[in-house]
Amino acid sequence: MSGASETAALDSPAPRRTFWSAALMPWLLMSPALLIAIAFFGLPILFMGRMSFNAHIDQRFYVPDFTWDNYAAMLTDPTFRNAIWTTARLALISSIATVIIGYAFAMLVWLKPKRWRLAFVALALCPLLISEISIIFGWWMFFPKNGLLSYALVSSGLITDKISLMYTEFAAFVGLTYVTLPFCFFILLSIFDGIDKKVLEASADLGAAPLRTFHEVLLPLTKGGIAAAFAQSFIWAVGTYATPSALGPDTLWTIGYLIQEQMLGKHNWPRAAAFSIVLTVGVAIVMMIIRMLSSKRTALNG
Repeated sequence: MSGASETAALDSPAPRRTFWSAALMPWLLMSPALLIAIAFFGLPILFMGRMSFNAHIDQRFYVPDFTWDNYAAMLTDPTFRNAIWTTARLALISSIATVIIGYAFAMLVWLKPKRWRLAFVALALCPLLISEISIIFGWWMFFPKNGLLSYALVSSGLITDKISLMYTEFAAFVGLTYVTLPFCFFILLSIFDGIDKKVLEASADLGAAPLRTFHEVLLPLTKGGIAAAFAQSFIWAVGTYATPSALGPDTLWTIGYLIQEQMLGKHNWPRAAAFSIVLTVGVAIVMMIIRMLSSKRTALNG
């Protein structure tokens, strides 16, 4: 009798309802965020993808059609290939520099006493409180021949003649690094805040030098944050249009510049949409590769 009652209890509707409730509850909780993401990100991407297959005839914005010409033109257009290379190279270099600077700054804030923390965090927030256009104007006063940098170098005696770094790839690199640095810093600072500082004392008690402590203790504990910070910085650097266009030379054509030119200059909406889709897919592939490498590294360390 007892066995029959247990079987009946297992087959009763209550456990089944509990199972389905537990399975559906996470989706119900995420549904508002999913709806917002679909409405503001998913639908525009679908619309942009459909636009990329339209035709551009007689200087009209677009003509409804379904053609692969906009994507085929990318394979034969050397301008687009050069723009891809320029965008990837500039984003990669600036992301590496951003991670290095952000890592050092985050570690400094983490090691400093708490009374200094608010001042450092406020300093890191400054670029986020200023619009990108204002930041560009600030660099316009810093890099020219009569700017602050040239004046400081001449006054210090390091150089004798004024120099101008305006409209160079170096200026575009500095501008991109400055724009993406706060995001990288706060990601890494959150990782450092999750580390117990007693591990440094334990490492020192075991006779490890500071460099060895950094290499064998801090670096493994922050590898995930480094990957996340690099990914965030790379996304921003690839998608940023105004900063490299305003600070770099006229020959510095990025994908963002080509999208702007096709959209506003040539009024070729399908070609601009095709460029945007390729850029989106390329960034997604890079992010997937970074995630896979991070997962493999975590599995090996585990």
